[in-house]
Amino acid sequence: MKKRVVIGLSGGVDSSVAGFILKSQGYDVTALFMRNWNDTTGLIQGECHWEDDLMFAEMVARKLNIPLHMVDLSVPYRERVVDYMFN
Repeated sequence: MKKRVVIGLSGGVDSSVAGFILKSQGYDVTALFMRNWNDTTGLIQGECHWEDDLMFAEMVARKLNIPLHMVDLSVPYRERVVDYMFN
């Protein structure tokens, strides 16, 4: 029986390679994309939005033939990290 693992997949190099290595080693890999921010205030047009990151994660998951799930953690992230920092 294959061991199952869930990885955080951002679509960047590190998490993409981690997914590839785990799959190559025989793991049953599932990917999770975490949306941690949705405020676009102050972003200029050329900056990367979370939708772009999700698109890259989807492309990687498709290439690796692994399922990808998205979870929106923007509210708890704001409350537990951003608000805490400013308080």
